[in-house]
Amino acid sequence: MRDRVSSVDVAPGRILSAWKKSSDNGLPIQAVRAQGFPGDESLWSASQEAPPRRACLAFFMPRPSLLSLWPSHPRFFSLVTFRAMSTRQQPPWRQPASHADAQLPPLKVWNSLTKSKTPFIPIDPAGKKVTWYACGPTVYDDAHLGHARNYVSTDIIRRIMRDYFKFDVNFVMNITDVDDKIILRARQQHVFNEFVAASPVITLEVLDTAKSAFAAYLKKNLPLLDPEILPSKYQDEVEKKYATVLNGGTLPGNEKAGDDEAKVKMHIKTAASAAKVMAEVETRATSSDPTVFAESFYSNAQDLLLPYLDKLKGSSIDADDHGIFTKLTRKYEERFTNDMRDLNVLDPDELTRVTEYGDAIAGFVERIVQNKFGYVTADGSVYFDINAFEAAGHPYARLEPWSRSDNKLVAEGEGALTNETTEKRGASDFALWKASKPGEPSWASSWGKGRPGWHIECSAMASARLGQQMDIHSGGIDLAFPHHDNELAQSEAYWDDKHDHQHEQWVNYFLHMGHLSIQGSKMSKSLKNFTTIRESLDRKDWTPRSLRIVFLLGGWKDGVEITDELVSTGNSWEDKVNNFFLKMKDPAAFQGSSSGTDSTFGADVDAAKAAVDGFLCDSFNTVGAMQAISELITKYNSADKSTLNPKDVEAAARWITSIVNIFGLNGAAAADSTEIGWSGIDVPEEAKPFLYPLSAIRDSLRQTARAKTGISLKEVEAALSRGESPTDVPESAKPYAHLLSTFRAKVISLESSDSIEKEVLTLCDRVRDVDLFDMGIYLEDRDNLPALVRPVTREMIQAREEKAARAHQKQLEKQKQEQEALKRLEKGKLSHLEMFRTNEYSAWDDEGIPTRDAAGEEITKSRVKKLRKDWERQKKAHEAWQASQSAK
Repeated sequence: MRDRVSSVDVAPGRILSAWKKSSDNGLPIQAVRAQGFPGDESLWSASQEAPPRRACLAFFMPRPSLLSLWPSHPRFFSLVTFRAMSTRQQPPWRQPASHADAQLPPLKVWNSLTKSKTPFIPIDPAGKKVTWYACGPTVYDDAHLGHARNYVSTDIIRRIMRDYFKFDVNFVMNITDVDDKIILRARQQHVFNEFVAASPVITLEVLDTAKSAFAAYLKKNLPLLDPEILPSKYQDEVEKKYATVLNGGTLPGNEKAGDDEAKVKMHIKTAASAAKVMAEVETRATSSDPTVFAESFYSNAQDLLLPYLDKLKGSSIDADDHGIFTKLTRKYEERFTNDMRDLNVLDPDELTRVTEYGDAIAGFVERIVQNKFGYVTADGSVYFDINAFEAAGHPYARLEPWSRSDNKLVAEGEGALTNETTEKRGASDFALWKASKPGEPSWASSWGKGRPGWHIECSAMASARLGQQMDIHSGGIDLAFPHHDNELAQSEAYWDDKHDHQHEQWVNYFLHMGHLSIQGSKMSKSLKNFTTIRESLDRKDWTPRSLRIVFLLGGWKDGVEITDELVSTGNSWEDKVNNFFLKMKDPAAFQGSSSGTDSTFGADVDAAKAAVDGFLCDSFNTVGAMQAISELITKYNSADKSTLNPKDVEAAARWITSIVNIFGLNGAAAADSTEIGWSGIDVPEEAKPFLYPLSAIRDSLRQTARAKTGISLKEVEAALSRGESPTDVPESAKPYAHLLSTFRAKVISLESSDSIEKEVLTLCDRVRDVDLFDMGIYLEDRDNLPALVRPVTREMIQAREEKAARAHQKQLEKQKQEQEALKRLEKGKLSHLEMFRTNEYSAWDDEGIPTRDAAGEEITKSRVKKLRKDWERQKKAHEAWQASQSAK
């Protein structure tokens, strides 16, 4: 692997902080170049001895007097870095032993332990059973679309393993209901609610507290601002200080805008909401009811008050009252479960919760300590000893060894409540067990009261349920380091056998789902750039099917950026399959001779099956599989239906149904369901007794009215007699029954005339395009076949809206033309005989054309010629105006 080289442009005043930040992130500076010198001179490189701090200041920030000695002083410096990827590589991966009697598919999966596709071989000698542990949610807030990306993609792979490859999958997932984020969120909510209850209206004391919270928030998150700034001055100041970021630029030291800039924008917005309501209190600008205003005030200032109040009072709460914490986690676990079911994600076979494994986790940590891979600090915390682990021959950071020096990731993995300690033997050693501080829940252990570290939770629960080794472990790609790497190390340390290294590979296949991005940034709670699953479904932004289709089209391991193009592609694929299944619901689709002359479609079906099998064996390549399905439908659509063998058509319909069922696109339908199609392509069951008679009546009327012989009232009566409907109408069917009755009445009211055919067709068009369409039903007219009764699709709604927009635009243009015509007519109101009779002239001929100017001088011939042309134009305009007046 080659070194990864990059450079960062930094202003002179930021060079030392950028240098330190780069080094802290494992990217030591290799060279410094001054931009703006002739040839962009290199000032320093890693081959030289690094100048001391004081020399750095003098060297990189020379006095103004020295700058005059240079041909052109640098406007900024370029700090060149590289990460030596080759120095830290993934350790060897051992492929599971294959068994001669096992009948395995030629499946290869992208394995994060090798960063390559590896043959999938289960531990089970029979090759049937597969053990799988998935990292579940940390339940302190609602799940968003980024979570949907992870769990829906995992569900797709799980279904393919189970329903396509026929593995017996034991799927275990955890719920993290104890960790730093949960403790902070629950505690913050608790002290915030107490504060609000004690101050139901906004007093000066409340405002002072909010101001202190505001200052603390600015100091921590928006350091370019003076933390003591008045809320009323905030907006102007933030627009000045952070203009670059607000206009799409980068923070100093960053090459391009990304998560750092997105986070700053989020903090700016959060502080702005609080500043607005605080300014209203300061200026007494609010005139609303005090209780109503208090609700608005707390809502807008909450994100500032939460961390501030927690810092003041969090440590004083009764942490032995676990209800403070479980109140939060139970709520969001239930909401997460409902969200997953709404997205058609299968429930796990087993669900584990951290709170149910407290003692087991303590025992798990104790064994790691006994195995000499953990050590206890004075406060009763336990840390993993990375150096001892590696000295015993175990590799640390199997997944991302190159991230070991990323101090930012390491710190995030330890959590916000972890104590900084000088007792750690190694800088990267991580907490297995955390001594509980005041305001934190705890469990008993041999080291005193404490709670599990984040990483150890999954190691202990997965080992308890699946044992010493598992086939698959999965989660989001953001968990790879340090969480999953630490999981692997802990588990291998727990199962360590000094005499048997055959079982040191705790996980055989690690699957990581890619990020979901919005506007270039990962969708996350910390950036507040997310839409919750519930909001998205309620607002009809997505349906469970449309969201799953986008993830199928995006693949499982790569990042997915939600773009208009991707959404459009997903919608087109769904509409295409919808239309295919609608055609397959028509009995005529399978009628015809079984010895059809076109045998190519049967071969196309076989080729599509083989292609999809190849794609799914190629690390669950759903992108290719979706394309193969689309191509088969295209071939069916372009074929001459009269020449197709109906058995081939039915085979295609059943196979495509099976694949979409396997992908989870059809609710709870089984892969081997005998029903063709998916849900949503049929009209409501209660509507059918009224829609089908209506459609039959309409078909008969249209056919007769369009015939050359025309339609008679007798034929109208005959058509109306075709549609019989039940007399007993349930409540849910009344709108459809009313529509049928109204249509009948309108047709019956027609009188015999030369235009009766036109009137009949107008009624038929209206009931299709307006009455039924507004109820979500469409009648698709077909040549020589009855109309197809089907639901309205998104594509149809869009086409209707576009048609309406075109008609509206046409109407606007027509109105504009009419207004311009009226203006022209109004100009013609003045007679051509009178148009020049002004003070500009003193004499005119019989037609009103000037002969002398105001001074009595004769008008020149050239000017008379020009005046004559104007006179002719006005004459035409006046005559047109007179004609319009006569027509009134």
